[in-house]
Parts: sequence; C-alpha cells; structure tokens
Amino acid sequence: MTYLVMTFKSSASSTKIRCIGFTLIELLIVMAIIGILIGITFSGATYIYGAQQEKKALADMEALKLALEEFKSEHGDYPRTNDLEGDAETLPLLTGKRLFLALSSYVDKHGDPYGNKEARPKTFIKSDVFSFGEKDGDNDKMKKVTLDHSDSDDETPECFVIDPWENPYVYDYPRRDGKLGFLLFSKGADMGSSDFTSKEDGPIEPDEKDYDNLPPNEPSRL
Repeated sequence: MTYLVMTFKSSASSTKIRCIGFTLIELLIVMAIIGILIGITFSGATYIYGAQQEKKALADMEALKLALEEFKSEHGDYPRTNDLEGDAETLPLLTGKRLFLALSSYVDKHGDPYGNKEARPKTFIKSDVFSFGEKDGDNDKMKKVTLDHSDSDDETPECFVIDPWENPYVYDYPRRDGKLGFLLFSKGADMGSSDFTSKEDGPIEPDEKDYDNLPPNEPSRL
C-alpha cells in the first residue's frame, strides 16, 4: 500500500513582526485633544446648567407675581415693606422674609401676625413650586429647608423664597426707588446687585453687579 505524505512548512518563524509604538510627541498630542474635548464638554454642561438656573428663576418670579396679584385681590393691596429699615445687606433679607410670611399667610399685608393657625387665611405659596431657605447660623449663607403649610406649628418661620443660587428673591413695595408697582428680582449667580433704595433723577448706567440680575431691567436704572 502506498501512502501520500504531505508536509507543511510553517512560515511563522520567517515572519518578521514589526512593533509600532507612540512617540512622546504623539502622546502629548492625544492628551491635548482629550483635554480639549473634556473642556468643551464641561463648558457645555456648565452653560446648560446655568441656562436651566436662569429659566427656573424666571419661572419662580412669574409664579410669585401671580401669587402677589392673588394676594392683592384677596386683601386689597400687595404686602408692604415700607415699615422695614436696614442697610444694603440686611434690608433685602427683611423684605424677602416679609414676602414669604405674607404670601404664606403668617402675617397680613402690613406685617402683623395672624396668631394661631385657625386665624390665618389661605396660603398663596405652593410648597411644591418654590425652594425655601433660612439663614445658616450667624453667617450670610442660606440652607434649604422643607416646609409643610399644613403643619400645626403656629410659630412664624424665619424663611425666604430662594432662587436657584440659594439667595432670597428681592422684594419691595412700595418701591423705594420711586417706580410704580412692586420690585421683584433675583441677584443672579454673583448674588450681588446695586442699591434699590435710592431715587434717581435720570437714567444711569447699570452697575457691574447688575448684569446677571433677573429680570435684567431690575433694579430699574431708567
């Protein structure tokens, strides 16, 4: 019997494998590209987040304006702040607290407490719409708090309606700057604004701190 024997010769041993590596310059270029992409992503996310905060603040103020109009319809006038006195730092806290207490029906339009819960009329603030805050100790920072207007506690809370940057919305009525209606605005991300308590004879340039105020025309400089 005859056998056919076939042999195969591996060519692997004769194959030359070429190892290709990255040079230092190529690695630096790749790292630079990755850094640029991360920066673009971070900047885009920051812009979107900032835009969402501004949108929330404007929506809050529209809801507050509606609540103020309902308050006026019920009580004949907006909550008044002309009895409050303070400097540029403390006055916005006092007027902001008056805004919250009046719309929450802890005090009347003049700031006088109603007393026990049974004597209080309906609230004009919906706790599921706004964010609330209170002063964190003796410093000027705010901390968020959760409020339930159905709570049986008759104590008057030391609270504010706060914007997305956790700063009280600025409210004033009648306006100390002599303009008509009520003043309502957010100081924005820098949490600063020009003084709203002085009357001006004519138009003046907005302060640098006012450029991120919402709405942008408040406090009015015209």
